[in-house]
Amino acid sequence: MSAPMGTSDEIKSAGTLGLVGVILMLVGLIPQAGILSIIGLILVLIALNKLSKAYNNETIWRNALYGFIMGIVGAVVLVFAVFAYLMPMLALHVPPMIAPSPYGFGTSLLVFFIVLFIIAYVFAILEYRFFRDAYRELARSSGINDFNDAAKWYWYGALLFIILVGAILILVGHVYALLGYNKLR
Repeated sequence: MSAPMGTSDEIKSAGTLGLVGVILMLVGLIPQAGILSIIGLILVLIALNKLSKAYNNETIWRNALYGFIMGIVGAVVLVFAVFAYLMPMLALHVPPMIAPSPYGFGTSLLVFFIVLFIIAYVFAILEYRFFRDAYRELARSSGINDFNDAAKWYWYGALLFIILVGAILILVGHVYALLGYNKLR
């Protein structure tokens, strides 16, 4: 499916936005530049919205939006869980609100962090499932296979998020997304 004739400039503009967005997301990995990742993600979302309209394929935007929402919900759930567990300890100097462990405080803290990690893993899988689907639809609509490769690597990275190699695979997905957005320009 190709774009209607009047949307060539819109596609080029969205390609530039996506390219800049992914670059900012990569630069945002530098510890002092973390806010750039958020700005980059927002630019990528705007680009996917524009491309969704240009290719007349709402599935691109819907999946990107759901992925973004999953990331936000996951972050909020994690922050809430950490505060619910640690705040009573910090504010009142009392043991955490987790059920007392017969093995002591260290084990209950370990269980808490394992549960946090599982929550983060589930939300990462949900988030990247939607982004995978958005990039697959974009590849189908634009005819640019780099977006299929980005979708594949994002998905593998999410599945292997439980070990650190997942983060490297997500970076590979970013590189393919960069290549795809560059071809759109």
